[in-house]
Order: sequence, then structure tokens, then C-alpha cells
Amino acid sequence: MTKSPPPRTPKMDVKAMPYANIISLIHMNLPNIGYPITFTHVAGLFWALVFGWTSMGVMGSSFVTDLLAVVYPAWQSYRCDRDKTSPSQWLAYWTIYALFFVVEAGGIVTENLPFYYSIKLVILMWCMYPGSKNGAVIVYTGLAPVLAMLDIVMSEGGGRPRKISFSEAPVRKPSKEELKQPKMGKDDQVKQKEGKSSWRDHVKNK
Repeated sequence: MTKSPPPRTPKMDVKAMPYANIISLIHMNLPNIGYPITFTHVAGLFWALVFGWTSMGVMGSSFVTDLLAVVYPAWQSYRCDRDKTSPSQWLAYWTIYALFFVVEAGGIVTENLPFYYSIKLVILMWCMYPGSKNGAVIVYTGLAPVLAMLDIVMSEGGGRPRKISFSEAPVRKPSKEELKQPKMGKDDQVKQKEGKSSWRDHVKNK
């Protein structure tokens, strides 16, 4: 019996990568230099410049990383809301992005870990890639037990949190004696604050 060949792993579609539209726009507007330049050439040069810049840690590395980490996911999140499609990947992505923000808060990791911004960008680009096995799905699946525990802690008694209305707050009812007393006018309130006698004091003195 002949053995069937092992299944081939699907190749990564370069044009499905994040920012492929921008790279394609650059490719279409390149002048003719007498050498055939493909989309792959432009994409390779674009990301080589990006990762070269962020790996050196020069001025603007943090800004370039955060810019690329926000623009494309924000656009995809808008499209999910516009087209009423499932935003699961981008909900997972923003959770992972928030974790990076927490790690960077102290500044210890960014200062002591070499190539930090390049590593961060690679992970976030993996999370942006479309498909069922991208980084957002895998990492979020690992965080699911922790988030489930957080859901129990943040909810009331392990259930869904209930929205409290202001109308449910207990209201103090005035007593009968308070209802019998005449209402105080504005002039009386001003005199009471100033420590002066009001018309009630004159009535009591009589």
C-alpha cells in the first residue's frame, strides 16, 4: 500500500496580512525602474524598515509600534460594527494590547529587554492576521480561565451584575409635625444662614 503524502500546511497569504492595502497602494504608485517589482518585494522592504527601526530602539520606536498596533485593529473593529459581524478576534486583540500597556507601565521591561518593541510588534501582528489560528485566538484561549475567575469576582454572587436604579433607594418620609409647620421662604432661609431672627422667632416670642 502506498502511503498518502502528509497534508501540506497552508501558505501564508501575503496580501491578507495587515496593512496590505497600504503596501499595495505604495506598490501601484512606484515609478518604472526597468526591473519588475512585485508586491512581495515592497512588503518585504516595508516590514524590514519597520522592524529594523524598532529593533534599534531609536527615537520614535515606541510611537511607530503603537501606531501600527492601533490603526489597523481600530479600522477592523469599525468594520465589524458597521457590517454587524463577529468582533471576537478584535475583542481578544484589545485585551492582549491592554496587557502590553500594563507591562510597559513601570518601564522596567522596555528598558532592560532588548528588541522589546520588535517582539511586541511581531506578537501583535500575529494577533491581527485573519484566520482561526491567529495569535489573538490562541493567547485569548490561554487567558480564558483567568478571565472566567475575574468574571466570578466582579459579578454579584457569581451571577450577572444587576444595574441598580436610583428609584430603588429608600426615601425618608417627613413626619406629621414637619408637615404641619409652614414652609420657610427665601428671606427666612437667608436670615437663618446669617444668624438673624426670622418671623417664626417673633411668633414664638409672642
